[in-house]
Amino acid sequence: MAYLKLKKWVEAENDCTNGLLLHPDNTKALWRRGIARRELGKLQDAKKDLEDALQLEPNDTAIKNEYGKVLDAIMASSPDRTSNEIPRSVDGSVVNNVNRRRLSIEEVDLDENEHIIESAKKVLFTDKNNTSQQQIANENGKIKVIKINTPRNIHEFERDWNRYQDNDENLYQLIKAIPPASYPTLLSDFFEPDYLSKIVFIMKKYFLLYDSVNDIYKILYYLSRVGRFNLVLMLLEKDDKKVLEDLLSTLYKSFDELQIDNIGINQQTKATRQDVIELAKAYGVQIQ
Repeated sequence: MAYLKLKKWVEAENDCTNGLLLHPDNTKALWRRGIARRELGKLQDAKKDLEDALQLEPNDTAIKNEYGKVLDAIMASSPDRTSNEIPRSVDGSVVNNVNRRRLSIEEVDLDENEHIIESAKKVLFTDKNNTSQQQIANENGKIKVIKINTPRNIHEFERDWNRYQDNDENLYQLIKAIPPASYPTLLSDFFEPDYLSKIVFIMKKYFLLYDSVNDIYKILYYLSRVGRFNLVLMLLEKDDKKVLEDLLSTLYKSFDELQIDNIGINQQTKATRQDVIELAKAYGVQIQ
């Protein structure tokens, strides 16, 4: 992702290729290599990468959008071809006619990487807390409550994220179903800017309405403890930083000195406004 942001297409392609040697079914590596190859003019290779990615994640909007860009580029590079040769739906979007194989979300091959195996072996939550049906305090009844299983490893998290990412209300419930303290282990080396960006957006849109400042503080606190946090923060967009600034400023103004439960080592004490200031520093934003 860093190389793509820097428009270093060759380096991005090489990194993705090396990653795919370790994990041939890594959809993000296929997707990002497809982007790099499109920029390098390797359109047929890019098309193949994205078709492979769509076989694994047929409903992923980002992959479908990139696939459409590649097909458009192929059409534009072939003067004798017309737009009618690329299948599109009635709304003009590209129709993906890739022969897909159906994947069972219950069957996950974890033998490729020892780190993933160890992560998957960790039972983060007890069985009684594994299923979360959130009772959302919504007087207008606009949010449809759904049954969500708490993801226990990165594979389940990515599966559920891809399932719910296009529906903010469902994604809100997924985030609520995840105990904040599990984020450092759950995301570990797989933390992405897209995750942080969407989580802070959902917190501003829903958590400020239906949840406590304590819930927001805990999520932000534990996300800042994920291994890739500093790298993710570097790649965050300005708009996301503004959302973070608004969230932390609201936290600071919303509680007294001893209102938030401390989530550090000493469980008998309380977090203060100074703790929120320190958290804002960790995110590189200033409280207004």
